[in-house]
Amino acid sequence: METPSDRCGLALLLGCAVSRPRILSAEITLMLIGPSGMMTPVETETLVGLFSLGGAVLGVGGTLLGGWFQQRHQVQVAREERAEARSSEMESRGRGAAEKALIELHALRRHALAWKVGMSDDERNQWVGTAHTMVDEAELNVDLVPGADTLRVRLRDALNVVRHSFFEDCYEADHEAYKSEFDTSHCIGLLAAYMRGDDALPEPTAREEREAIQRDMRAEAGT
Repeated sequence: METPSDRCGLALLLGCAVSRPRILSAEITLMLIGPSGMMTPVETETLVGLFSLGGAVLGVGGTLLGGWFQQRHQVQVAREERAEARSSEMESRGRGAAEKALIELHALRRHALAWKVGMSDDERNQWVGTAHTMVDEAELNVDLVPGADTLRVRLRDALNVVRHSFFEDCYEADHEAYKSEFDTSHCIGLLAAYMRGDDALPEPTAREEREAIQRDMRAEAGT
């Protein structure tokens, strides 16, 4: 049976626990570790289990994190490969369009040299009509060249000059079509410089500069 002395001892122990929590904590730790300072077998097994569990968690987390980084890297590589393929395809298409325009311009210059003094009205009409069709075809191909804004603006002005030159040589003069040949050669020089990758395009001719001024005036009038 519980004696009065036992109840006093229990009350004393509880009082010490309330008044001395740090001492009680130290005493409980000492009870778990043992008087010799060594961990008990129970605590050792618990810590080993905790360490094993922590290692497993870190291992799984590392695996997931590594997989995420690998997947992200693969997505980035695939995106860069697609962008490079698109860029290469656009460059190939652009170069193909520029080559077609250049071929058309060379054919146009040969057509200009086919002019003969004294041609009939029908021959003149056919000559200038064919020239304008070839100019339109060259301009269409130039418009398909990606990333060549400066070239497109310059050639658009220069090709408009060529249209005027063919008309002037056909109906307003009775000599060799030197204006048409000269202005067409200027367009060839512009496009060839772009395709070679020159640092700058050839300087505009006086007729091209006047066409650019007129273009700006038409644009201002239209706004």
